[in-house]
Amino acid sequence: MNLLVVLFLLKLLPLTVVETLINHYSGKETEIETISSMGDKLKIVAFGNSITATRSTIEQVFAQRLPSLLLEEGIAAVVINSGIPGSHTGSIKDHDLFKIKHGMDRFETDVLAHNPDLVIIGFGTNDAHIDDAGPDGKSRIPLRRYKRNLTFMIKELKAQGADVILIAPNGLRGKYPEYQNVRLKQYVEVVKKLAKRYHIGLIDNFKLFSDYYDSKENRAEEILLDGVHPNDKGHALMAEEISQEIVRIRKLKDQ
Repeated sequence: MNLLVVLFLLKLLPLTVVETLINHYSGKETEIETISSMGDKLKIVAFGNSITATRSTIEQVFAQRLPSLLLEEGIAAVVINSGIPGSHTGSIKDHDLFKIKHGMDRFETDVLAHNPDLVIIGFGTNDAHIDDAGPDGKSRIPLRRYKRNLTFMIKELKAQGADVILIAPNGLRGKYPEYQNVRLKQYVEVVKKLAKRYHIGLIDNFKLFSDYYDSKENRAEEILLDGVHPNDKGHALMAEEISQEIVRIRKLKDQ
């Protein structure tokens, strides 16, 4: 048969059929599940700050690791990374140290517009941070506003039918004074309470990373690049926890 005719006919066939034919005639016996379009996959948006965003010094951030981990659990997923370094939950008018679109500025375009099935929200490190010297300084985003911003996002996503997972920020190490962590813990508690109140997913990075360092075998191994941002091992740790939380949520929905 003419090669051009063959190619034309192959274009008319579904992707699954084409791959089956290729595997058959190449002698492969591997059983595969092929997803023919993005519409067949669980659409996930990872929404957050520099801990979510891709990074040149990291091979794969947690969002990039999720598709393969979820596929091992039988869940085909596509992950859209909407993390921006320096971002807090509010608007640029709330705190403009970083001249970027922050959480509330871009929630519609970077999250809702994708019509996601599930959204991972990871903010808090920048919100809680005290720029002025001393433990009594102001956080960039006040605790009450932080709670209000997250509550708005949760309600909007639930109204749209999306599942939500909140990530509580990890603690700070290295050059950062302990009073930053004292303040940060207040924001962590807000995240935990919101997850419980709205019956949504939770990844407590503050506890996850603290438990890791408290373990004798891990005590000497660093999982942060600079006292704030996870390194590849830290992102792998996060990705494993998040993938299991997604599996738990999907099982609940199937009941």
